[in-house]
Amino acid sequence: MTEKYLKRKTMKKINPDLRTLFLVLSLMAILSFAFGGYLYYSAVKKSLFEAEHQKAEEQVNDLRNEIDSYKIWSLKSVKFLSNLKEIKQSVISGDKAALLEANEILDHFRDDLKVSVCYLIDYSGKTIASTNRDTATSFVGKNYGFRPYFKQAMQGDPSVYMALGVTSKKRGIYFSHPVYGKNKDKPLGVVVIKASIEMIEKQFDKNFDGIALMTDPHGVIFVSSRKDWLYNFLWKASSQTILDLTKSKQFGTGPWNWTGMKIVDEENAVDDLGNKYQIHQQQLAMYPGWHLTILHSHNKLIKKITDPLSKTVGMSGLLLFVCFGLIVFSLFRKANTEIVQRKKAEKEQKLSLSRLQATLESTTDAILVVNRDGKTSASNELFAKMWKIPVDIINTRDDDKALAYVLDQLKNPDSFIQKVKALYADPEAESFDTLEFKNGRIVERYSQSQKLDEQIIGRVWSFRDITERELAQKKRESLIVDLKKALDEVKTLQGILPICSHCKQIRDDKGYWNKIETYIGEHSQAEFSHGMCPDCSDKLYGDEDWYIEMKKEDELKE
Repeated sequence: MTEKYLKRKTMKKINPDLRTLFLVLSLMAILSFAFGGYLYYSAVKKSLFEAEHQKAEEQVNDLRNEIDSYKIWSLKSVKFLSNLKEIKQSVISGDKAALLEANEILDHFRDDLKVSVCYLIDYSGKTIASTNRDTATSFVGKNYGFRPYFKQAMQGDPSVYMALGVTSKKRGIYFSHPVYGKNKDKPLGVVVIKASIEMIEKQFDKNFDGIALMTDPHGVIFVSSRKDWLYNFLWKASSQTILDLTKSKQFGTGPWNWTGMKIVDEENAVDDLGNKYQIHQQQLAMYPGWHLTILHSHNKLIKKITDPLSKTVGMSGLLLFVCFGLIVFSLFRKANTEIVQRKKAEKEQKLSLSRLQATLESTTDAILVVNRDGKTSASNELFAKMWKIPVDIINTRDDDKALAYVLDQLKNPDSFIQKVKALYADPEAESFDTLEFKNGRIVERYSQSQKLDEQIIGRVWSFRDITERELAQKKRESLIVDLKKALDEVKTLQGILPICSHCKQIRDDKGYWNKIETYIGEHSQAEFSHGMCPDCSDKLYGDEDWYIEMKKEDELKE
């Protein structure tokens, strides 16, 4: 009995110690779980925010490039339209027959370009022809002389203007171009193409998971994935800004409300309810003052993290809880390691790209590197300078856009483009040829495939200006020709000359005898002046008194 009592007493003593140890271990596990979960959550949140920021920046950049390309294409179309003789004649004469032809042409362009309206305005600002002439919202007879696109075109400059239609009350992009008669100094009228904003809106609805916006220089939202924000100020506007907007009638007569958004810093904004947003904003290069903006809600981004976590955690047992805590902590360490490794890889990649760019800039050749998709992956400043390609086009990394600038400078653009297509069709092929520019420059072109681990990933183009070398070669060849010609003209005497031993006449190749001075004059550059040697003088005049006296005088002088 005593033995059993001692045993029971010992167990009672041990059990509290085990319970304490278990509670301590459990508490440590919970704290580890909580701390590890927090660290994991922080790392994932940071990574997600960075990924969303990078994605949004790429989306904004792609859309900006697409909008800029649309502007270039539309301006070319309206310029072509303004140069048609039927359009010019309708502005000059204004008679019914001319206007009928003009309307038919405008209808054709509207259908072909798939735009909203094409119309023609005379010098006073009055619309004289339009594709909507038979509708209730016809522009014909309306005066748009107050519109900036008309004023700018009448000053001789093409214009791009985004606004709400005064008559149609619909948003659009207005592309205008002056119409000239024989006098190129003063426009006679303006031709306008109004394109729907639908193309941009479709991109906003399709590609962006945040709030996508396009704002004018006043900060008015012109295009938005959130329809209730249209014609609102994104940021709070001053009274002067509202007054200027009212005068311009660009977006009607108002009122223009404020979304309540306020800027916190360069990357964040907050609404009137205190909700925080990431800001991703870029300027439209070809639309001065206009911006593309994406707002990502912090709450929605965080929900992408918390929702999966809340589904995973659940009502687990203590042991599972402890194990899960340890697993989460391990995952955090792994995530943190991956983040560190990714940042290291990104740093090495940036360093490698920096070295590559430095190498490209140090070479004396103009270099262009294009990937398999036809996108520019790298180039140096000498390439842009040689081909006079704008920086904006280079930054789009679109090989087709750069090619458009190249072709206009060449004497034989067809041969150039054929060679390019042939090489793109045969990635393994190499090429070397010479290009002639319209301004007289001569450039050597060399191309070969770009490989990575024996796999073709693109093509490298190298261009070298050899104009001075070619000119020097031509000059050298010209000098050689001139020298040869001069040498050919030099007359020399050589060989055995048949000469009479008595009269000293020389026989020519035809068998005729010629005086020695005649023969030498014809066969060399030598010329003769006649005189008489002393022996011949004595022989001819030795008996003459005057000659004898002259010789005596000469002897006395000596």
